[in-house]
Amino acid sequence: MYEDTHYPVSPEVIARHEEAWRLIAAPGAFWSGAERVHMVAEARAATTCKLCERRLSALSPFAVDGQHDTVSDLPPVLIDMIHRLRIDPGRYTRTVFDGVLTGGITRERYIEAVSVVNAAVIVDTMHAALGLPLPDLPTPEAGPPTGQPAPDVIDDGAWVPLTRVDDCTATVTGLPGAPNIARSMGCVPSTVALFFTAFRGHYALRDIPLAVSQPQAEFIASRVSALNQCFY
Repeated sequence: MYEDTHYPVSPEVIARHEEAWRLIAAPGAFWSGAERVHMVAEARAATTCKLCERRLSALSPFAVDGQHDTVSDLPPVLIDMIHRLRIDPGRYTRTVFDGVLTGGITRERYIEAVSVVNAAVIVDTMHAALGLPLPDLPTPEAGPPTGQPAPDVIDDGAWVPLTRVDDCTATVTGLPGAPNIARSMGCVPSTVALFFTAFRGHYALRDIPLAVSQPQAEFIASRVSALNQCFY
């Protein structure tokens, strides 16, 4: 990845993105490698989907019905979730989440799908920012989902159970030792590894592996989050 750009891309970012691509193609705890690659394809299809375009311009995305422009045979409720997550995350509500579960997707399968899509968006967005074509989809590895041991999670008022943490883990930053984005994927620990493999080269709360300083990184992250209407 990134061999065709004249911009100086960090070797760590390149290595992490290549590893994320490999992880996406491998069987997950609850989805096969082929299904996970199809999720990436659907996230890309959402960027040119006519239904998503109409929903994005509507006062409420729930006021627009229709059929998505799809490229896979994933369950329709999952395709709808992926398209909404990719195109209009600022208006992604509990109604969407509840609809996915009602449609037969377990919370564990939901969490894994969200992690796959978000990790892929990091890679795709980096390519687009550099003016590069999107990387070819990875070749899925054969084999069924791997399953996993029961995770140590608790009901802490979120949409999904969260990883258990000690209240004493707060750091000098005033932030919890385990960020909520990691805790929210605690039902499927492998999804935490996938997301942060793709993400960690771009941002961290300390010892950031970039040429900018930590205050500069915080300013950029806060500004981008505000523009994206992200609760950061």
